Amino acid sequence: MPRLRPYQPSDWQQLLSLELETAQDALGDTTEEERSTLRERWPRALSEQLKATPGAEVWVLEGEAGNYLGHIWLTDRKDSLGGARLLEVTTMGIVREARGQGFGRLLMQKAEAAAREKGIDLIELSVAGNNRRARDLYRDLGYDTTRRTMRKRMREPSV
Repeated sequence: MPRLRPYQPSDWQQLLSLELETAQDALGDTTEEERSTLRERWPRALSEQLKATPGAEVWVLEGEAGNYLGHIWLTDRKDSLGGARLLEVTTMGIVREARGQGFGRLLMQKAEAAAREKGIDLIELSVAGNNRRARDLYRDLGYDTTRRTMRKRMREPSV
């Protein structure tokens, strides 16, 4: 049975690797130059965000053998519109070979438990438009779409 535990600095490489894979998957139709820029800049940006985010907690999901299965990063913050306190699922990821086994649901249950423990009534998250599996999970758990970001490429990506 997998278990959740708090993030430790020794988890950094696995968290970074999974986050980078997820970010590249979310890019969709991009150039190799754009992907290269992401790979180059993402580690520093993610590290700085992890260190500089007050109210953040990261939980790691590991298998029985101690193998890294995924993580969820939660941030306690204020809603930019109304100022209400909310718990943001800053990011969540499951390693490719462990997907489809209910681990995303387990991580989201952790987020909901954390919100209840903190007395927070609202959970917010963003999901890539091309990540149908995640969108289906969130919808199944009762999450509603409140906004969408749309993008149009004005030039063809070079190969």
